[in-house]
Amino acid sequence: MKKRIRLCVAAMFLLSAMIPAAVFGASSSVSISGSGSADVGKTVTVTVTYKGSSLGYVNGQLTYDNSKLQYLSGGSSQGDAGLVELKAYADDASGKLSFHVKFKAVDAGNTGLNLETLETQNLDGDQDMGQPSASKTVNVKAAPTTAEAEDSTTEETTEETTQAATAAPTETAPIDEQAQAERQESEETSYLPVVGIGAVILILIIAVVIGLKKKKR
Repeated sequence: MKKRIRLCVAAMFLLSAMIPAAVFGASSSVSISGSGSADVGKTVTVTVTYKGSSLGYVNGQLTYDNSKLQYLSGGSSQGDAGLVELKAYADDASGKLSFHVKFKAVDAGNTGLNLETLETQNLDGDQDMGQPSASKTVNVKAAPTTAEAEDSTTEETTEETTQAATAAPTETAPIDEQAQAERQESEETSYLPVVGIGAVILILIIAVVIGLKKKKR
């Protein structure tokens, strides 16, 4: 009986030694976030984020459809062959490594981004932290036609003009006091000859009346 127990214990030790240390170690995860859609000709930016306790190194491959997207930056790529390598060592013990990958949308349609991890390590470099994977779909939309773009621009311009006209206060032209005074003075001056002529006529009438009275006497 004791011999059987010893054999069982020995077998358990052998089995535990054969199981990879990674099974009992820390694991990592990865996600892809960011732009879910873009117009043709615009930039698509996605963020690939690895997380894990004591994460120290990652080596992944992001594949894409190069008929829909054109690689710009954020990783390592030889030409625009549909594969971006994402490799990095951690600068601290935050347990996080991120890549900001940029593409240019070149053709309309749905296209997938697929990430496969080749290797992960802890900060000491002596432990594998798994090979997580992730994927994301990007919807590339056709660029608006010239007519649509012009209509949109016209509508925006009209709306801005209307808002500006509504917001602008009505200004009343300032009264030129000096011009008004000159006009009044000019009117008063124009009355003087009329008054003078009237006075002369009145004097003549009085003189004629007095002369007639003298003749009657």
